[in-house]
Amino acid sequence: MAKKEEISIKGLDSLSKAFLASDPANKEVEYVAVQKGQQIKPEALQRYEDERKREFIQRSGRFTEDLVAFIVQQRRARELSDTEAIFGIALANINLRDSFGMPQEGEKTPTEQERKRLFDQFDAICFAAQEYYDANT
Repeated sequence: MAKKEEISIKGLDSLSKAFLASDPANKEVEYVAVQKGQQIKPEALQRYEDERKREFIQRSGRFTEDLVAFIVQQRRARELSDTEAIFGIALANINLRDSFGMPQEGEKTPTEQERKRLFDQFDAICFAAQEYYDANT
């Protein structure tokens, strides 16, 4: 578990290595562009990576807080039991996984191999989130 004043990046580190830093097609990630002949010091690259991870944690954390607040508000408004709320959230996550990476209007449908890769990616993201949670609670 991380000390109270620091945030562990366990989970986020594996996520970063697996997805955030390795997929130039990922439009959500900014990259450090190094032109031919340029050199970037490892320290500068590490500072950039650390800042990107902090920003990722902050953005994801704010989103999580909003989701939890919405769930609590909806649970009260609908007078749901814990079991009903958990079932609904689990079902929503199953639906998210199934629709992860599905084409938007006008895009081609992924092949079965692409779908498997997307399911594996979704599962890896969830595993990284679990590692992050475990390291920070």
